Amino acid sequence: MSQNNTIVLKSIDELLNESFFIPFYQRGYRWTPRQAKDLLDDLSEFQTQQKEGKATPFYCLQPVVVKRHERGWELIDGQQRLTTLHIILGFLKAQMAPGQMLYQISYETRPGSEDFLSDLKEEKSRDNIDFFHMYEVRKTVQQWFEKRDETKEPEFLKTLLGNGKAGGNVKVIWYQINEETDVAKIFTRLNMGKIPLTNAELVKALLLKRSNFEEQERHLRQLKIAQEWDEIERALQADDFWYFLSGEEREANRIEFVLNLVARDLQDDKTDISPADPSYIFLTFADWFETTQDLQPFQTCWGKIKRWFMILQEWYQEHDLFHMIGFLVASGRTVSSIAKIFAKTTTKKEFRQALKNEIKNTFIKKDENIDHYIRGLTYENRESVLKVLLFFNVRSFFSNPETNARFQFDRYKAQKWDVEHIHSRSDNLPGQRQKQIAWLQYTLDFVASSSMYNLQDDNKRKELLEEGKRLIKKDNFSKQEFDNIAKDIVNFYGNSEKNSEVSPRDWKDSIGNLALLDSKTNRSYQNAIFPLKRQHIIARDESAIFVPLCTKNVFLKYYSAHVNDMLRWTVKDMENYQNAIIQTFTEFFTEPGAAA
Repeated sequence: MSQNNTIVLKSIDELLNESFFIPFYQRGYRWTPRQAKDLLDDLSEFQTQQKEGKATPFYCLQPVVVKRHERGWELIDGQQRLTTLHIILGFLKAQMAPGQMLYQISYETRPGSEDFLSDLKEEKSRDNIDFFHMYEVRKTVQQWFEKRDETKEPEFLKTLLGNGKAGGNVKVIWYQINEETDVAKIFTRLNMGKIPLTNAELVKALLLKRSNFEEQERHLRQLKIAQEWDEIERALQADDFWYFLSGEEREANRIEFVLNLVARDLQDDKTDISPADPSYIFLTFADWFETTQDLQPFQTCWGKIKRWFMILQEWYQEHDLFHMIGFLVASGRTVSSIAKIFAKTTTKKEFRQALKNEIKNTFIKKDENIDHYIRGLTYENRESVLKVLLFFNVRSFFSNPETNARFQFDRYKAQKWDVEHIHSRSDNLPGQRQKQIAWLQYTLDFVASSSMYNLQDDNKRKELLEEGKRLIKKDNFSKQEFDNIAKDIVNFYGNSEKNSEVSPRDWKDSIGNLALLDSKTNRSYQNAIFPLKRQHIIARDESAIFVPLCTKNVFLKYYSAHVNDMLRWTVKDMENYQNAIIQTFTEFFTEPGAAA
């Protein structure tokens, strides 16, 4: 049994008959198409320089760190490079000599990866994140060679597998550690400071190191922890769960979200590790393991990870907690700050009340009146209006305990959102002639195809239609002429209250005339009249495109006390809608157990 570490140079040709084993503490394959292309370009440049007599004797890849294993070699570091080379060689397999084989790569905790690597099919590439990255790199390799002439493939293979006398050579630094070395410890030390390795992967290696387990049970315990780790990561891969907790777009290593909560639990006042440090999570875990007086540090640490994950799952599963916490996170609060609130409470009732207090603080100060606050909001306060409309939507899902319907935070966070007028402002019409003509044509098409219940109103509709048609036919019309007819049309479909004591202009920017819309829908409106906006919203909803519940309700006039004209948005509709918002907020903050 070797007690010494050895380091030698080995050509890729020397590796072809070897078998490599990827242990449980390793992350999956994560090379991007950009990294694969960079490697191909570098090897091609080396090939060119060699032909010109300017190259070094061989092209040297980064170290491959291995340890003897019953399946061949345990690959401690270098999985990404060897996997990428395997994909390149697999593409060039037809150019290899008869009987020449590729080295084998097997995986301890990712069954199926070995088979997929040998036959990279698109239909299976979405089965998991490893397959996706492998297939993307395979596509990149194929595209790279397709842009070159036919002689490139055999020449490239000769460079990869040559022996120095036949067209070049590619070597790796082969670093073999002795059988007594703790591979998890080596893995961690080798990868500290490398950008590709994440906090999650470093913490995983720290948790799975040999000294954490009794020797007789070590292997089974390590496999169990690795399996539970993967189950947590898999659960967090569900977007409805992930975007309930976070607005960050992240494909892999979502478990770091849980580890961050645990790190804040582990960190004491004596440590000066900043949460802003990119390695904060790993450094905090490492510091705790080094300084703790806990007699069972591994069990305590792993217990905290599982406990926090179960807490997050409970918040997700509880209907009201899901919506309250989801709203706070969508409004800028962090789960870490919510965790602090949770830590100060002893019962679910206390926690719910604390969350209500936090929600109320999102809108008003302690002594302010929510009714007065909402009535005072205008289009100028778009950020505040957006939060009010968001909560109005969210609250509508959990105000009724008999429904299991949920607000789709994942769909909400996938888009950008605006606050937009329900009834368009007549002082914000198109200014360019081409856009004015487009607006008139789009609007008059609807005016021509619709009719009003009231004969007097229908006559007015026909009159506006004829005036609009005459304007379009003119070779040149003034901005004033356009503004006059456009304002008349907009107000015909928006200001139908005859005897209101409140001027419609006082309502144009109030919250009673504002709705929550995604930016794409908002841009497509082009100051359309109310019934056209309504048609657009209904069409999107019919196409299963996410439309916030209350936005849909507004355009269906669900909040209006008397619905006798679906083509107009009136002052009375605005009043009813604003009152519905106020009532929703008031009931939430005054129901039993609510915030004081």
